[in-house]
Amino acid sequence: MTTLIAAYNSEGCTGRCDAKCYNATYLDCDCICGGRNHGKGQRQAIQNNRQHFQEMIEIWNKDHPDTTNIDFPLVQLTLF
Repeated sequence: MTTLIAAYNSEGCTGRCDAKCYNATYLDCDCICGGRNHGKGQRQAIQNNRQHFQEMIEIWNKDHPDTTNIDFPLVQLTLF
């Protein structure tokens, strides 16, 4: 099962968005995506996340114009 978003603290995983969400056929969503990816399928969920994180980066850059470098770990997803 591919996890698209995960949040961790010192105690471990606090939330994630995975196939239980993006492949869901029921209405309720309580995962970390807040419903953005719920029932959308893997490909659309990946696109949704890409767009959302790009928006977050743009907001960061606007609020922190002196930032010259932000390192994000890159992960390549393979779709079957």
